[in-house]
Amino acid sequence: MTEGDKDTQLDSLVTVRRTMEVLEMLADADAGLSLSDIAKALDVNKSIALRITTTLETLNYLYRNSENKRFYAGYKISNVGLRLLSRARLIDECQPVLRRLAEQTGELVLFSVLDRDVPRWVLAATGLRRRLQVEPMTSMEIHSTATGKAWLATLPEDEALRRLQGGMRALTAHTITDPDSMIAELRNIRATGISYSNQENEVGIASVATGIRPDPSGPYVGFVSITAPLVRASPEDFERYRQLVQYAAHSLGDRWPLPVTVEFSDGVVLGNGLRVL
Repeated sequence: MTEGDKDTQLDSLVTVRRTMEVLEMLADADAGLSLSDIAKALDVNKSIALRITTTLETLNYLYRNSENKRFYAGYKISNVGLRLLSRARLIDECQPVLRRLAEQTGELVLFSVLDRDVPRWVLAATGLRRRLQVEPMTSMEIHSTATGKAWLATLPEDEALRRLQGGMRALTAHTITDPDSMIAELRNIRATGISYSNQENEVGIASVATGIRPDPSGPYVGFVSITAPLVRASPEDFERYRQLVQYAAHSLGDRWPLPVTVEFSDGVVLGNGLRVL
């Protein structure tokens, strides 16, 4: 192999790394990214950033808004992750439980797993009364959502606080923004096994969530939640939702299809068996 061939291989590896960095950045950028944003993050000039984004756009992994010229992640990124989940039979096994829960409540049911050591929604089921949808592999605010707090409650308190060091911004007047108040909230969730978000993430919207464990003494492998608008869901409704979501979590744990440890990304352990790469 000549020196020129080695240089070409090295350039190709650098391009692959940069391309993956762009995909990860866009996956976390709800407001999209400009070409300048991408070039700056990669520490490259705009021409290199443009070549990468043009290739990804051609392959439908991202799209560019014609009005603001910003780049956004495309659904094809989510589809790749969902195909991995399907290979592990996760979707086939869990979807009937989620669909039944949505039919019982008429509301939005969300199922999440851990990705890069944070929970991400991967499946949604909607009842006849619900129109909200969620993009697969969507990230969430961990301090204001029922699922996020349910996950935080599974961590040691010092680790939970470390995760919240980035800030607990007030999304509504009901959002918990004080660390001491959050620790008290997490202790209650840990004691009851149930997490609520009462207008903490969005005004007029409440949620209830709980964790999924194939083994009662083992690790949590995912979370399931019900979200409903308060204009039609009463406290009595949410008491019923609490019971239903707990039953669904038990059902999901009983039929959990992963007999060995699953890693969806570096250092992230999901369950206790099969490795998904």
